[in-house]
Amino acid sequence: MATVTATVGHSGVSALLKNLRGHRAVGKLLLLAVAAAVIVPVLDSHWASGTWPGALTVDLSAPLGRASGWIIDNRDSHPLFLYFFGYVSSAVVLSVRAVYVVLLAAGWAGVTAVAALVAWRTAGVRLALGTAAAFLACGLLGMWVPTMQTLALMVVAVLASVLLGALLGLAAGLSDRTYRALRPVLDTMQVLPAFAYLLPVVLVFGIGVPAAVLATVVYAAPPMARLTALGLRDADAGVMEAVTSLGATARQRLQTARLPLARKELLLGLNQTIMMALSMAVIASVIGAGGLGDRVYQALASVDVGAALAAGIPIVLLAVVLDRVTGAAGERLGSDSGATALRWAYAAAAALA
Repeated sequence: MATVTATVGHSGVSALLKNLRGHRAVGKLLLLAVAAAVIVPVLDSHWASGTWPGALTVDLSAPLGRASGWIIDNRDSHPLFLYFFGYVSSAVVLSVRAVYVVLLAAGWAGVTAVAALVAWRTAGVRLALGTAAAFLACGLLGMWVPTMQTLALMVVAVLASVLLGALLGLAAGLSDRTYRALRPVLDTMQVLPAFAYLLPVVLVFGIGVPAAVLATVVYAAPPMARLTALGLRDADAGVMEAVTSLGATARQRLQTARLPLARKELLLGLNQTIMMALSMAVIASVIGAGGLGDRVYQALASVDVGAALAAGIPIVLLAVVLDRVTGAAGERLGSDSGATALRWAYAAAAALA
């Protein structure tokens, strides 16, 4: 009887081990459990305090301090700062000033009328009336000049973000290798806290409008790059096959098929870029952005709730108006993008013939 019991028990264990070998996930878990059972006691015998061992720490403060000291010492004399970053800073200042002068020259009536006209052309009368009411509310709150300062800075920052994001997205959308290389970079740019951008930019450009614009560009460009790459990579296979069968070159396929098919994603990227840029308005005021963000920052510093709300409401109104206008434009253009792309493809083939 004992022999029979031992035989049955041995066969049961063998069957259990055979079943475990059939499940690769269970086998991996068992391997990890055995490794943990061996490694954890060894580590515990050396570092049993529960805190991270000091021998395994790396001190980055010294090299980073030397790098920041070198930047401060050479910012006014090194050719890199004089002939590259200096020109970038001057271009940003001139661009923001030019947009601001145009907005002030147009006056509150001109800016409100143009904004309402664009909203009406994009989404109809209701959004046009809402846009006009939003801009008039900015004036009624006594925030017209700060609103124009913020709008001028946002125009330049959004244009730069869209240009940078579109170029990166174009490269990632047309090349798998570039897409794999850019993904961790874009992930880092989006996950990194907004305040983390401020100090490196201030070290290079100093406190002022250029630093605020460039910090906003770094923060707002990734959505445009991601959505551009998504639109180009997810182009309709039927349209692309039709364009290829017509003998179009790679450049013609991009211009007549991929870009028209990706218009909805491109406008969605523009929408997200605008929202991200406006979310930096208050944060960038810490390094000299000015405008509405500076009013909010000063009100927070003095714990003036009324002044903070008076400056924060125009930021919300700008965000809502720009979100609705760009969203409506994306829906309008995305509804017939496939048919338009196919018509462009046939037109290009006819021109080549």
